[in-house]
Amino acid sequence: MKAIIYSRVSTDAQERDGTSLDTQERACAEFAAERGWQVVRRIRDAGSGASLDREGLGELRAALRQGEATAVVAYAVDRLSRSQNHIGILFDEFEGAGATLEFVTERFEDTAVGRFILAARAFIAEVEREKIAERTTRGKEERARGGRIPQATGRGMYGYHYDPGTGRRVINDEQAPVVRRVFENFAAGGSIIGITNALNEEAIPAYTGGKWSAWTVKNMLRNPGYAGRTIYRRTKTRHRRDPSTGRRRRVVEVRDPSEWIEIPDATPAIVPQQLFDAVQTRLLDPERRSAAKRKYDYPLGGVVRCSHCHSAMVGQTSLGKYRYYRCRRAYAGPRHDRCPAKYVKASALEDAVVREVTGVLSAPEMVLAELDHASAADRPDGDVVAARTLLTSLDKQRERLLRLYQLGEVDDAYLQKELSVIRTRRSPAENTLAQVKDAAHTPQARLDPDDFAATCKVLKEEVLAEVDAGRLDGVAQGMQLAVEIQRTDEGASGLLKGVIPHDLDRFGGKISHHCTNIGMTTCT
Repeated sequence: MKAIIYSRVSTDAQERDGTSLDTQERACAEFAAERGWQVVRRIRDAGSGASLDREGLGELRAALRQGEATAVVAYAVDRLSRSQNHIGILFDEFEGAGATLEFVTERFEDTAVGRFILAARAFIAEVEREKIAERTTRGKEERARGGRIPQATGRGMYGYHYDPGTGRRVINDEQAPVVRRVFENFAAGGSIIGITNALNEEAIPAYTGGKWSAWTVKNMLRNPGYAGRTIYRRTKTRHRRDPSTGRRRRVVEVRDPSEWIEIPDATPAIVPQQLFDAVQTRLLDPERRSAAKRKYDYPLGGVVRCSHCHSAMVGQTSLGKYRYYRCRRAYAGPRHDRCPAKYVKASALEDAVVREVTGVLSAPEMVLAELDHASAADRPDGDVVAARTLLTSLDKQRERLLRLYQLGEVDDAYLQKELSVIRTRRSPAENTLAQVKDAAHTPQARLDPDDFAATCKVLKEEVLAEVDAGRLDGVAQGMQLAVEIQRTDEGASGLLKGVIPHDLDRFGGKISHHCTNIGMTTCT
């Protein structure tokens, strides 16, 4: 049996420390080894157990949908989620994907009683989380009003030691010069990435002892504590859904000053107020911020994936006029965390995608011929059983999602996004059952060639119309295009996949072929 290990901690700081994640992962690996399971992937996550929108959890769900494993091993229920409703959603989803859910510290049989206990434990964890959050917040406010630094507002702040006796910070004489250097370099015109690289190249350890990141340097520059001001409740964190992508993102907002609690003399200044103000002015400089804005459009941004690390490839303008697609982890950010993938010329890639898509749409008979090989009469019984199991699971997920919406636990945007995912996952299963049903009554039933050719013609015209308008994003979204690029010194090659929507999405014809012509000499 193939298994995926999932571990989670609540905060980024815990993730960087790694101790809890290592402990969870080791216990899960021993659990799997005792049962003779093969661990095919280890996923680590950092985020609140009250939310389903976690990067690692999304990776886990996608891997199970693709059939990569038949078991998920987590240390405890609350590592997967602290919401009983979310546990139910995930339990049904994993079951629909043919995967069992196992916990190192808790054993539950796949029965109605077992599911009840699972939901009850998740409910208790959710209630306890709310109580802990309320008590913690109240305790922090009392500490702040008493002139002591609340635990979660920077006890571990680079450049200082924390004095538990006084509840205040003391300057670290070894780290303070690094802080001054960062502020002075940036105020003098240095870039955040340049400062980050310099610190790493000189082997100056960050607070945790590891590498510096651009995000860490930027947060340092924005922290008023380095100018001697300690404020509790200055910011608050919300999770908002991006209407353009449907994804939730973490947003830090500044509270109204009336809600602030300032703790006098809690943090001695390392940089003078004048230098701190100069840095803030440069951080907010409109000209500096506009210089980083993209000049050209990159319609395949996010559609293209890097074959080295599977990260999304994004647009990159060189010398103000040359357009490229690059892996988001290549040639940018701190040097210690970069992907070796090379740039791909944007115009050559976009032309190749248009050429391949229009080529397929110009030959609908080829698509129909490929579909004949996957006719319903040739489908094994296992496909039918799997399709029915998946539809049953998706129906349960839909019912649970609607209950959450009625209870006010999810908003309209999240509801529509998840319903869209469910509809997308239903389509192949419904097609499988429909084809089997058609095959039982009409031998060799297939799509009407003329009708399908007309669909392809309309789609081709839409593609060409978007190209004329200098766009491709509509086509990329409508045909669910996905491109995986591998760039070498000899050129680039890739795999293009997509869907041909036909008859109001009743049919999805899959395109999957190698785009070797991307490797032309123009892609250098």
